Formats: sequence, structure tokens, C-alpha cells
Amino acid sequence: MTSTKSALVCIAPGFEEVEFTVPVDILRRGGVDVKIATILDDLSPVAGRNGIKISPECLVSDISDKDEFDLVFVPGGLAAAEAFAASKTVGDIYTRQNNQNKLIAAICASPIAFNEHKINHGRRITCYPALAIRLDGNYKYSSDSVVVDGNMVTSRGPGTAFDYGMTLLEQLKGKEARDQIAKDMLYTS
Repeated sequence: MTSTKSALVCIAPGFEEVEFTVPVDILRRGGVDVKIATILDDLSPVAGRNGIKISPECLVSDISDKDEFDLVFVPGGLAAAEAFAASKTVGDIYTRQNNQNKLIAAICASPIAFNEHKINHGRRITCYPALAIRLDGNYKYSSDSVVVDGNMVTSRGPGTAFDYGMTLLEQLKGKEARDQIAKDMLYTS
């Protein structure tokens, strides 16, 4: 498959590895050019919540207004989610992406970053159930495994990472691309 779409995934210490690797793998299999950016100040490998290290390709702080992505997303993991919520740079990237009506996504604990950065209040959203309280009633909470509302995609946690990744691929490249990758991966849900 040819790469015609691009995505930016941001990582921070303590990210949930499954919620990173599964969507990135699915998107790359589908021909999406996925760039991995760290919120840290250097390109050292970033350790996830279970100690698995991922080597970023760039710094979040190096992403400029001129960088165009069809999708910006983040994995969960509470420590990472707190970092994304506290990061002005991540908030600016999400806001710019949202203002252009391009896809934004978050899984598990990380939808709290949408709330912190005041993105799309009033929309349907899901997240890790214990963190729904952190959405402060600013969204219409759903217990669905994946929620798509306009340009915003959210999901619940590690167990929904395949559904999330497949949904992101479908949003970017269509049902046919999603179905082909699902078939190739023996994904049946």
C-alpha cells in the first residue's frame, strides 16, 4: 500500500505500551506514515509503564505550524496522560489539528488531555472508566470501546487497542483498507 496519509503519535514516560504499539503497527501496515515524537527534551528512548523503551524520531517541541498531519494521537498510561494534559505544546498541536478539522485521538487515561486543553467540550467521548470523573461533565461519556464524534476518536484502554487502531486506520484510509489489514492480521472483532 502506498503512504498517502500521515500521523503524529506523542509519547511520554509511563505511556501504556500496548496502546502505542498496536495502533502504530496497524497504521504502518495500512501505509500511514507515523512519526513518533517525545515530549522530553532529547531523543533518548522513552520507557513505558512496563519498562519497554521506544526510540522517538523527533521532539514534540520541534513540531511547527508548518508540519501537517492527518492524525495526531497519544497512548494512555496515567503518568503519560498527566504529562500530555500539562503540556502546552501538546495542547497547541491538538488545538491546531482540531481547528483544521483533522483527526485527533486519545486512549485510556489520555482523553483527560482533551479536557485540560478545552478541546471539543460537549462531544461524545470515552476513556478508562476510573478517569471519567476527570472529564468534569464537559463531555457526553460513553462506555463504548471506541467513540468517534466528528474528528475526535477516543477509546477505553489496553484491551480496546486493536479496535482503536482499526478505527483510526478506517478514519484515515477507509473501510476497504481497514478490512484488508484486519484480514491480514487475522483480526475478527
